[in-house]
Amino acid sequence: MAMSAKPRVNGSMLPKHMDRCVCFVGRNPGASFRAGAMSTSLEASDKQLVNIHLQQPLSEPFSQYVEVVGRVQRDCSIAAHKIVSVGADFDFERYNKVIQLCSRYPELFCPQSLETFT
Repeated sequence: MAMSAKPRVNGSMLPKHMDRCVCFVGRNPGASFRAGAMSTSLEASDKQLVNIHLQQPLSEPFSQYVEVVGRVQRDCSIAAHKIVSVGADFDFERYNKVIQLCSRYPELFCPQSLETFT
């Protein structure tokens, strides 16, 4: 099975990616991502709250920052396929600036544009 690249998004970009798989990094506001939970809300790098729905209960709590790979739902929540702890030391503001640049200049950062060079 080939892996496809997924766009990195913040909260305001979710409506543009409806029913598509995305990569989202969010801040875990305290105890919201606890063991046994089936859903939670994460703060996006642009300060928006995004609901995350899990396929199965968490077996352990996650760190302050987590990366979620999943499909954007009609209500702009994310149905998570994979969640990975990113740690506690993450520059959220700089990450948001990078996401905005990638969105503004897709011809430089979009994975499909790289195919023309292979």
